[in-house]
Amino acid sequence: MKNKKEATGEGGKRIKAHHKDSELQAVFNYLFRQPATATQVATALNIYRPNLCRRKRKLEKEGRLWEVKKIICPITHYPAMLLTCNPDYAKGGAKQWK
Repeated sequence: MKNKKEATGEGGKRIKAHHKDSELQAVFNYLFRQPATATQVATALNIYRPNLCRRKRKLEKEGRLWEVKKIICPITHYPAMLLTCNPDYAKGGAKQWK
């Protein structure tokens, strides 16, 4: 099938996104395992950046996305927010998006 998207996540595991729901789950799982910037997530999961922003917004509305801290993105070298879906990383003053 040509419409399947495949990416290699942390540890070399193959991630396939067939549908918007599986993209959302892949984004959530990636951000749950480790904090990352949006560009890092888009690159690792091979998700088109505007689609990633839609998935992030859905997580924000559900209250499952936090800003950990502001960093310099290792990919773009511009200031960016380090994001997480893991409440354990969010402790200590992280801002919850709503």
